[in-house]
Amino acid sequence: MDKKTYNTLLLTGIAGFLAALLVGIGEFTLQFSPLGGYETEGYGYFANVTKDKLTTGHFFSTLAAPLYILGYWHLGQMFIHGGSKTHGWIITLLGGYAFMVGNAWLGGRIYLALTAHEIAETTDPSIVLQLQSLLSEFGVHNEPLVNALRLAMVVVSILWIWRIVIGKTLYPRWVALFSPALLLGLIFSTYFTGLSIGVWLLPAAMNVVHLVVFSISLYALHRAYKHSRSNLKYLKDN
Repeated sequence: MDKKTYNTLLLTGIAGFLAALLVGIGEFTLQFSPLGGYETEGYGYFANVTKDKLTTGHFFSTLAAPLYILGYWHLGQMFIHGGSKTHGWIITLLGGYAFMVGNAWLGGRIYLALTAHEIAETTDPSIVLQLQSLLSEFGVHNEPLVNALRLAMVVVSILWIWRIVIGKTLYPRWVALFSPALLLGLIFSTYFTGLSIGVWLLPAAMNVVHLVVFSISLYALHRAYKHSRSNLKYLKDN
């Protein structure tokens, strides 16, 4: 691996890490409720988030999300440079597309949240019913988007585990254990098994997953570059 390739992969990997960090901070600000209740119908947990936090989280997360495109280009290149060209491009294109769909989902959360606030603050039963009906319609058009993102992560994870295990990437084989779908499943399990940390992790679960993924990827990149430089030095000396 030459210095130019390393620098390009380093910068795009850092962009991916920043995407996970910034979107994660924004999504946590937007969705975190100390009382939990994320799985209940009606999005009532949003009423526990102040409107100032909703606004801050909305703009912070949606404006940072496009950085995920660079991050997934980085991940794809880590496959391509390891000998998985087709699979690397699938990961790049599918991951980038999925996170843009995910950003559309994320951008819609503010409307769910503000409607949930109005329901909590309204005393007229007829208006509450109308708002609940509207909220339900919002949800029907919002939730399929995040499910599309999760499905894409399952496909990415299958390629991730397969190609890393057979040694056709720049990642060491142990990195196969850190597939996005597996990490996401672990986070959901902390919440649904009643662990208190789950209340904190679930609001920004996908971003927590990718903080881990991009951190490991940057480590693996540095490791691969050092290894390639050592091999080059050995060849020159011999």
